[in-house]
Amino acid sequence: MANRAGFTLIEILVVLFIVSLLTGLVVANLPAFVTTSDYEEEAQRLKFTLEQGLEKAQIDAVEVGLRVDEGNYSFWVFDEPTQDWLPAIDRALGAHGLVDGLSLRLTTEGEPMTLKRIDTEVEREANSDSQQETKGPKILLLSSGETTVFELELYSDQNFWMSVTSDGFGSFEMNYEPSLADD
Repeated sequence: MANRAGFTLIEILVVLFIVSLLTGLVVANLPAFVTTSDYEEEAQRLKFTLEQGLEKAQIDAVEVGLRVDEGNYSFWVFDEPTQDWLPAIDRALGAHGLVDGLSLRLTTEGEPMTLKRIDTEVEREANSDSQQETKGPKILLLSSGETTVFELELYSDQNFWMSVTSDGFGSFEMNYEPSLADD
């Protein structure tokens, strides 16, 4: 009798079964992975644009402000000659809408702010015009390097949570766990 090297049909079927189970687990968890990735990318983008806004304020010696609603944020620059807030024209500081399922909450100086949900470009423009006439931005990034003391929370429908905070002295910190005051 000669010994044959190779696999039996049963061994091949067992391996195929195990591979198909593992593939099913990966595919089932893929949407959650993509959502988490979008969420973390959005939080990093928010922190980066705040840093860019503060850098612009310091380099150009202008006051920069951030207007926030539940699903969007935009940067504004204070124009000395007109004594008015104008939309930032820098590409990095352009208005940004969050992906579906993500929202913002803002607390300044320890006080929660009420944010509106603005979904269309027309509503955003109308809201920007009315905010420009009546109120300035909620967060200020000053040419001196100081900022408004704030916590800007990014949260999702899937219970992801992050925030960007400032102590008022120009540094922005990412937080991955809600503060105890929220409990």
